Amino acid sequence: MTPHHSLSYWGKADPAYPGEPKWHPLAYHCLDVAAVACAWWESCASLRGNFAMAFPAEPDKERLRAWVLFFVALHDLGKFDLRFQLKALDALAAAGRKLTRGEDHDISLKEIADFDHGHAGIAWARREYPTWLAHTDGDLTSWSCWEPWLAAVTGHHGDYCPPLMEGLAGIEADDALIGHDREARQAFVVALETLFLRPAGLSLQDLPPVCSLPARALLAGFCASCDWLGSNVTEFDYRARDMTLQDYLDERVAHIESSHLLESYGLFAPSKYYAGLATLLKTGESPRGVQTEIDGLPAVPSLTLIEAPTGSGKTEAALAYAWRLLAMGVADSIVFALPTQATANAMLKRVEAFAMQAYGKANVVLAHGKSKLNENFQALVERGQHLTAQGREEAAVQCAAWLASSRKRVFLGQIGVCTVDQVLLSVLPVRHKFVRGFGLAKSVLIVDEVHAYDAYMHGLLGEVLKNQKACGGSAVLLSATLPARLRAKLLAAWNSRGPDVAPYPALWHATGGETEPKTVMPEHRPPRREVGIECLRLAGAFPDDALIDRIVAAGESGALVAVVVNLVDDAQRLARLLRERTQVEVDVFHARYRFVDRQRKEAAVLLHYGRNAPRTAGRILVATQVVEQSLDLDFDWLLTQICPVDLLFQRLGRLHRHVREKRPSGFEAPRCTVLTVEGDDYGVFELIYGHARVLWRTDTLLARHDTLIFPEAYRDWIEQVYQRDDWEAEPERIACDFTRFSSVQMGREKDAQRLTTMTVSSFRDEDDRVTGLTRDGEMSLTLLPVTADGRLLDGRRIKDIPEHELAEALNLGAVPAPASWKKMLHDCPMDTDGPLAGYRQLVMSAVSEGRWQSRNGMIYSHDFGLEKRSHESA
Repeated sequence: MTPHHSLSYWGKADPAYPGEPKWHPLAYHCLDVAAVACAWWESCASLRGNFAMAFPAEPDKERLRAWVLFFVALHDLGKFDLRFQLKALDALAAAGRKLTRGEDHDISLKEIADFDHGHAGIAWARREYPTWLAHTDGDLTSWSCWEPWLAAVTGHHGDYCPPLMEGLAGIEADDALIGHDREARQAFVVALETLFLRPAGLSLQDLPPVCSLPARALLAGFCASCDWLGSNVTEFDYRARDMTLQDYLDERVAHIESSHLLESYGLFAPSKYYAGLATLLKTGESPRGVQTEIDGLPAVPSLTLIEAPTGSGKTEAALAYAWRLLAMGVADSIVFALPTQATANAMLKRVEAFAMQAYGKANVVLAHGKSKLNENFQALVERGQHLTAQGREEAAVQCAAWLASSRKRVFLGQIGVCTVDQVLLSVLPVRHKFVRGFGLAKSVLIVDEVHAYDAYMHGLLGEVLKNQKACGGSAVLLSATLPARLRAKLLAAWNSRGPDVAPYPALWHATGGETEPKTVMPEHRPPRREVGIECLRLAGAFPDDALIDRIVAAGESGALVAVVVNLVDDAQRLARLLRERTQVEVDVFHARYRFVDRQRKEAAVLLHYGRNAPRTAGRILVATQVVEQSLDLDFDWLLTQICPVDLLFQRLGRLHRHVREKRPSGFEAPRCTVLTVEGDDYGVFELIYGHARVLWRTDTLLARHDTLIFPEAYRDWIEQVYQRDDWEAEPERIACDFTRFSSVQMGREKDAQRLTTMTVSSFRDEDDRVTGLTRDGEMSLTLLPVTADGRLLDGRRIKDIPEHELAEALNLGAVPAPASWKKMLHDCPMDTDGPLAGYRQLVMSAVSEGRWQSRNGMIYSHDFGLEKRSHESA
């Protein structure tokens, strides 16, 4: 038997293929994918570092490379099976095997259609590997080494494949045909041994290195990505079987390298030489604060945690360090994760400017919206709309479906900007999670506002960090400040620990074991900042008439005023009350908009209240927590409802954010008015923030002081508010509420960790369906306002939107809503399958320009977003 025997099987087939032949040999396709893997391995030092870290049992890089390429080439082993080959009879006949139902086999059309070559591949390997290895393996020692490698590569279509042995029994076909398949599989395995293992001094009798769970995920994501590109017929044309496997492999690798294929598809780009942090700053600016310490950090895989004030340049510090890691070959890409879609959108321009400096030309991808996209990358999406003999199982089709959602393709560019949810999905039981994991492992993961997540999300983030460390990735976490307990948990995920008491600002650099925080030189410490505090106790912490008059007077005197409330309903109600009292412009901004409207709102807010706002007239913004994070806003006066101290400090970061020569009379010094409740019952605010103690303690500290002094308050106040021991005179109700909350939080964190160990079988990778897996309740419903005739509110008929544009169109047209609305929305239809899966469809009718109403009385408008009931004035 010769390796050529394996060439009598088709791997790709398409009657509409523009040329001859109309099929592509299976062995050649497997080598197409291995060629991509080979070229990627040779091009990317950081990729080699990822695999070396993930497979520490094999210190020889050439041997490790051999094992990786060998198993990647085995990814479609299950196609050497009559049931797969019968999917394209013309291709099978052209390959020299003309078979007839009833004479040669009695395999049903349903069995052929349902055949899963991934599961079959590992099952055949489980049965036949003793023959390949020429020993019985009675104690399954060899199989225990082979199985995780095979599970990774045969599961490249979305899920790890267990060896389902029952699928191999009772194949209704002639024994000679079944034997022909078995011989072809063995011939191919032996051929791959010759191509990849023997040159590295290995053979089938050697055991592959131990493959841990993180290593398996890395290999699976790498294999799937290689398969997606290797299935692109524009670059890997169908070939007649007239070359030896070695010659074919060499030609394909040479083509990939000479045409710079990985670069042209945006999957890889070498970074420029690191030119220093100062190149990321505006003209005339120089490094300050924690920025001055970045160039002194070792350029190695690591966890870096930066605690520094809002507006102190943490983002530039993180990007500069990431650039150093890129330039040193420690990483090849960056994933920037932020708390919300709006903050991710706001980061795009900064990241695009950085990409030009770090790469020159890079594939920058924004999740949750339209963005400039590498043209070839986009072409992969469009070509995948064409079905071939494999149908939906075709790698190019799965690639297209995955990349059509920008929320997923962020992991395969040079720089991806997304919400933290997309990062957390890399450890959850969803299809293709390992592609996310692979994208993260080869990247510097930057997580902004890391204090903004609850215990459930931190449980998931901890698992992400463990995987990053195991696979040689890096992470940079940014926060104004973190409670010592949370900081310790984050460091522990990297197998590191540090002291509870730390200076401020602080920069932690962990590689495992003990880590000591660095701080800045005295001349770079944040300037002393005093903020005047005024506490008002009001019913429901809502402005009364007297305060509304003061807000109006401030706006009319030329001040830019922000009122930050905790509820969307309060924001909508207060904005209307203010508009009734003044001709000054009153804006409203919250989370309950269609995302396309939220983008417009955010742009308007930045225009009128941002760093470069004209400031020629007064203006009032009524907003919710959306202004806390990652938006460069600058208000003359800030009013806020009571909230936890760390979030209060985030809001204060928008008060007098920039030094200005002149501010309106009466607002020369920063002053914050905090609206709190009349007693110690914080009502619905307790539900929003989880428990009453953090609110009561923040409230108590505010009542004791008329001035906040920074940077000291960052450590002093936060450690006091979050310390576990009860305060003196702390009401029993408050203490008991925290005990209950702590128990619930521990349970949720364990739930998150348990979820990461589950299999994919019970979940599907529909982003809007699984967002509930990453967020613990809040804003976890996704509504899609539609008209009765099946149109989005922008007038487009859903069924007429091209398939490769539909995911984005639905995302831009959707509105987030709190989980508490679930009962109220019970009559909203929600598909369980198809493109609308996970969306609750809210049928609405236009009542005026830019205003719609549903049958249950809900109102949507561009200005106020989604409201639970009608209002007289719009």
